[in-house]
Amino acid sequence: MRTRFTACFGMLIMLLGLAIVPCFSSKAEAAGFAIYEWGSRGNALGGAMVAKANDPSALAWNPAGITQLEGTHMQAGVAMISPMMDLTTTAGGTTTKNSMTKNVFFVPNAFVTQQINDNVWIGVGSFTRFGLGTEFDENWAGRYATYNTAIETYSINPNIAYKFNDYISIAVGVEFMKVRADLRKKLDATRLNDPSTYAGDVDQRLIVNGFTPGLNAAIRVTPNDQWAIGFSWRSKMDHRAEGSASYNVPTAVAAASPLFQDSSVSMNMNTPHMMFGGVEYKPLDNLSFEFDAVFSMWSDYSAIDYYFDKATAVGRQAIRADKKWTDVWKFEFGVEYLPIENLALRAGYFYDQSPIPDGYVDYMLPTSDRQNVSFGIGWKYENFTVDAAYNYLWMKDRTIAARPAEGIRDTEITNSHTHIVSLDMGFSF
Repeated sequence: MRTRFTACFGMLIMLLGLAIVPCFSSKAEAAGFAIYEWGSRGNALGGAMVAKANDPSALAWNPAGITQLEGTHMQAGVAMISPMMDLTTTAGGTTTKNSMTKNVFFVPNAFVTQQINDNVWIGVGSFTRFGLGTEFDENWAGRYATYNTAIETYSINPNIAYKFNDYISIAVGVEFMKVRADLRKKLDATRLNDPSTYAGDVDQRLIVNGFTPGLNAAIRVTPNDQWAIGFSWRSKMDHRAEGSASYNVPTAVAAASPLFQDSSVSMNMNTPHMMFGGVEYKPLDNLSFEFDAVFSMWSDYSAIDYYFDKATAVGRQAIRADKKWTDVWKFEFGVEYLPIENLALRAGYFYDQSPIPDGYVDYMLPTSDRQNVSFGIGWKYENFTVDAAYNYLWMKDRTIAARPAEGIRDTEITNSHTHIVSLDMGFSF
């Protein structure tokens, strides 16, 4: 028994290391802006975990649920995300098909919970809530808007939960979010933004880092053995990131222009209030259904502001990129069935509305409404658990009308899909 414990604990520590290290790596990024890959079980259930909330990943979904976990629980894992889409642009009578560069992005998570007494639990989660990862050939027709975007976040979230009785538990926490952005695009020194010529192209790279606190709160109610209700909230965050702007300037452009000088830069943006609600129904001890809804106040994300230390960087010191996003819903459904005591089979579906109105879609996040189907498996052996999931996500085709001043061309977005594979391991004692 001691040997088995040592082996399981060793494997879990290795996975915890894999989950934590990427938060310091420029490769810890994800496709999409809101990230919900917080655990393989939740991924397999289409995200329907807010009312269930009975494993350590509850710290991300609904931390009031950790009052169901006796003793100490540890869990860590990673989701591997591989997105793809085609963009067909038309400019100057020329139509070009571009495909997003194939990448696999790694989204880690790690959770620890501890029961203090019959009423109090504490827990710490580390996971990713927001991220962008879009990359194209640096000479593509949309390069004056972007050719490589990476916005990465990583959260550390301690919580305390209190169990009033067998029916009601609550939790509160503080979230500390690290933000890193690496934004690359071309600037046209002629100011014509003509993608058919390259002589005036200046390569711009902005790299900024920031650290922002936020709050969260949650409640879980179980009126009887068959029903559970959960609700959680995460606050809006006002991010301010500091860094540098650097330029690779062709010799002819440098001789003719006083601009494109390296500069310090700051970036301001907001991430939204998010509210999660869910209802779980268990008609049998080994069968459960859950329906969840997530409301994201993306109207909080109205613009990204850039402030340059030198006006000689781009000709002015302040630039605002208007977003004008709208508040949206995400609807999730999951089913879990245990054919035998220690084996769980799972499936899920979600529909996620796009917050980006026509006129504001850009190549940083060329997205539309998303749908997802998923399935997974969970296995438990004594105090050791393994969970795995596969998700297939697709988006509706979308048309973008040209905005030449922003480097946006008439664009058709097609074949948008993402494969997600995730694996978690956990241990309790």
